[in-house]
Amino acid sequence: MDINIVFNVLTVFNILALLYSMLLIKRIGFHNVKRIKTYLSIIFTFYFCGFLYIEGYFIKHGFVDHSGTAVLVISTIATQTLVMTLWIISRLLNHFLIIKKINNSYGILVSGNKSVTYTKSLSSKVELGVPFSFIKIKINNNKKLIDSSTDRIFGKVVSHAVLILKKTLKNKHLDFFHDNREIIIISYSTSKDELTHIATEMHDALMSPILMNEQHFLLQPIMGCVISTSKITTVEEIVKQADIACYKAKKLGLIIDFYRSTYTKSIHEEVEILNKLIYAIPNNEFELHYQPIVNSIDKTIHGYEALIRWPQEDGTMIPPDKFIKVAENNNYIKGITRWVVNQVTHDIAGFKRENLHPQVHINVSTLDLHDDDLYDQLFTLVRSQKLHPSDVILEVTESALMTDVDSAYLMLSKLSELGFYISIDDFGTGYSSLSLLRVLSFNQIKIDQSFIRNMSIGNSDYAIVASTIYLAHSLGCNVVAEGVEDKELFHELKELGCDYIQGYYISKPQEFTKMVHWSLKQVEREKQLVLA
Repeated sequence: MDINIVFNVLTVFNILALLYSMLLIKRIGFHNVKRIKTYLSIIFTFYFCGFLYIEGYFIKHGFVDHSGTAVLVISTIATQTLVMTLWIISRLLNHFLIIKKINNSYGILVSGNKSVTYTKSLSSKVELGVPFSFIKIKINNNKKLIDSSTDRIFGKVVSHAVLILKKTLKNKHLDFFHDNREIIIISYSTSKDELTHIATEMHDALMSPILMNEQHFLLQPIMGCVISTSKITTVEEIVKQADIACYKAKKLGLIIDFYRSTYTKSIHEEVEILNKLIYAIPNNEFELHYQPIVNSIDKTIHGYEALIRWPQEDGTMIPPDKFIKVAENNNYIKGITRWVVNQVTHDIAGFKRENLHPQVHINVSTLDLHDDDLYDQLFTLVRSQKLHPSDVILEVTESALMTDVDSAYLMLSKLSELGFYISIDDFGTGYSSLSLLRVLSFNQIKIDQSFIRNMSIGNSDYAIVASTIYLAHSLGCNVVAEGVEDKELFHELKELGCDYIQGYYISKPQEFTKMVHWSLKQVEREKQLVLA
């Protein structure tokens, strides 16, 4: 075949291929990938210039030898390679665009630009002032589920969860979105009752295990909701408020919680306390106050409860019920317990120097029962004879015990073997008080003050207190009634056989020096009564 005919055919073929390449580059531009389009346009320009040069050379000089034919074939192959590469890129981008459209139709956020879809929707609603609500679902156990599978598989589980919710709530006019960890729902309803009903339906739907890759995933959803108001001006504010609502829902044990303006203040307060807490122990900012516990028969001093206080430079006091919870949530409670034990050890020596020999009650946190830190500290103090176990009673609340009964049982058994008395605090407020008494052995029961303050002869609280005292004595435990604030309560408890009394009727908590003076006066008064 004449080489010129081949040349003319391939020239036409290559020109058509280059034109098609231009069309493909234009299509690629439609996918909003400008950088890729720019790179491909530069490559195409080099190809096109090279093609024109080769064509011009052959037209001007003809085919001198076989090398010219090889150049013609190579240029044709290169051109076709360019076309095929552009065609593959175009098809791949088109494929991902289709997936993106499908995902968006299900409200799914594709990776690389996860927040765009729902933030655009939120922005438009905020700008237009359209009433709506924003629900965020966090998976509380996501870390555990990811550790037991992979991040990619967990992402599929969340995607499947969205499909379940869409099917369950198909007539509720909700917009669904998600990424690998969270699910977002935008609703046009602003009724708390309706939204609570929707949340309950979603919670029930997500409670069924999801089978993925031959593994069952049981989700633990936590929901926070923000109902739009005219005060909300940015998407970031809405998302932040939803996160706070999720945090509160988890903390309060609710299926869903609705954001309130007071929540932000509460969060800021917790952050402020945490920032101060970091330096509290190194700067020795805590103090111990002691509240006396007396014998109900003759009011002689039986012991004291050590109560931690945190005074501030401005003269105010951060209450224990605020900073203890923050300390527990951020793993600072063990450092506080260590400080309390050391300070109590020091103060017991001070009481003994004044010829006072009380038992001091120390409150033990949930986290103190989960490892050997407290045990090791007490063991070291006992072995070095800085502390005698008979001088201390360890108080543990029911809620602390119920967190992990097995761990509590092991730790309390070890502490009992070391010689320490164990008291169950706030008895009666938990759900398993009797079962705890059956499983764990205690030396003492403290009846919660909510029963003491409301008791009067004939009412239910009176019956509960009387029954508890009888039960405790039957089990070989003594009983302390806390929160006793008047003479009538004192005598009622005395008649019921309560062993020890604690409360404002006896004395308010006082710092160590003042409590020593108070105690010495009490001892002197007792001596005078004996002499009289």
